[in-house]
Amino acid sequence: MEILSNIIRYIVWSAPSPPIGISWRLQLTWVSRHLRHAAISDSTLWNAIWFRDDPPFERSLAFVERSDQEVCSLLKALTPHLHHIRMLIILLDNWEPILSVLKWLSDHGKNGNPPLMMERFEIHRTGNPYIWPGLVYRGERFDPVNHNVSLYSLFGGIYIPELKSFTMNGVYIDWANTPSLDNLNTLDLRRIPLELCPPLPRFRQILASSPMLTKLSLDGAGPAGNPTSTQNYSAIDLPHLHTLVLANFAAPFTRSIVAHFTAPNVKDLTIMNFRGENYGPFYEFMIGRFRNIKILTLYTTNCPPDILPTVIKWLDSMPLLTYARLAALEYDILQAFLFDPDTMQAHPALQPQMRTSFGMVEEFTFNEVTAPLQEALDDADREPRLPNPRLNILEVQNIRPQIFAKFIGARKICGIPVKKTYIAKAMISSFNGPLLEYIRQHIEGLMIVDVGAKTQEEEELLNEP
Repeated sequence: MEILSNIIRYIVWSAPSPPIGISWRLQLTWVSRHLRHAAISDSTLWNAIWFRDDPPFERSLAFVERSDQEVCSLLKALTPHLHHIRMLIILLDNWEPILSVLKWLSDHGKNGNPPLMMERFEIHRTGNPYIWPGLVYRGERFDPVNHNVSLYSLFGGIYIPELKSFTMNGVYIDWANTPSLDNLNTLDLRRIPLELCPPLPRFRQILASSPMLTKLSLDGAGPAGNPTSTQNYSAIDLPHLHTLVLANFAAPFTRSIVAHFTAPNVKDLTIMNFRGENYGPFYEFMIGRFRNIKILTLYTTNCPPDILPTVIKWLDSMPLLTYARLAALEYDILQAFLFDPDTMQAHPALQPQMRTSFGMVEEFTFNEVTAPLQEALDDADREPRLPNPRLNILEVQNIRPQIFAKFIGARKICGIPVKKTYIAKAMISSFNGPLLEYIRQHIEGLMIVDVGAKTQEEEELLNEP
């Protein structure tokens, strides 16, 4: 039996992806009674479960959007195996099944069951982000059907020492009575109203007790409390943090959140949906804070003229930036890559027609941080420069073709050409013949990539020491 189990492990671990691997496990159980017994009895083969099919869930499954009753039946079937599961990822649309899952996990922890071995836990609510139990939406209070309680302590308040990756998306828990969140390597909080986020002391405690944290993703969720509070807190050191995501925050929150930690070794930074407000204080605070950034994502982010000098200085404070993901951007922020950060003037190689097409702003009000260097202005022989001299790889999506073409043309004119670009499939179809030919003349390599797929260069840059 041990030989059979080892054979199954080899086949499963050799599978190229999780869904295929699980399919192999199930098909092996159909071969013979001995293989079925070996596969089912070996819990190490079943430490990741994907739900993909309709009830009775005979194969695999990555997304469940069913009635509360069906989910409850599924959870009942999983209960005897919960303590073996290493990775649990749940995606549900409505609140009722979400609450059933949270109650199931809470009851399991309170009822003296075997301790959990879970290493990765994610729960995603994919439904309307504005509907929350007990809150009013469009004049009506939402109360989940068959659920009088909506606040649960995760895992019943039982400590789960193996838990390393935690994601809470559009869902909330009883943060005060959930002690399992320390020694994390991934903390991912998304789409949670301020009043339902972890209180600031709890948020700081999670960070302080996770010194090996490598990824912090805060998307419209972070510490609860007054973002403009003047109370001083010492910054928590996160020396191993490599990936930082900041998305969908009102301007007053941004600087406050980042001020709670230092992370000098961040390599991958994402700024998403920062527009429509004055984010100047945030960008000014970020100048020089993450000097080791190699990958930068800018998504639906704008740059009004009054903060353009600050954004230029911020970009210039990331000299190692090599790879930029650009999505849903306009000329206003892309022009920041075309200014000399010492003189705060557009690069002299750019002709008036190019400057006009970008709508480049050349009259600024400076402060002590953004003021041009007088020695640079006085030196007629100095070579002009641009921010991010190593930037030579782009990944783009949902940008107007004309804007993208002019941007890569301008960087090349200024002496720092883009060598390779990955373009989303949906975007490449919007290029006409002459425009595509122009782009090919200015880029050595043009590749098509699926949105969300990691490229070879991205992986290499993240793995560099």
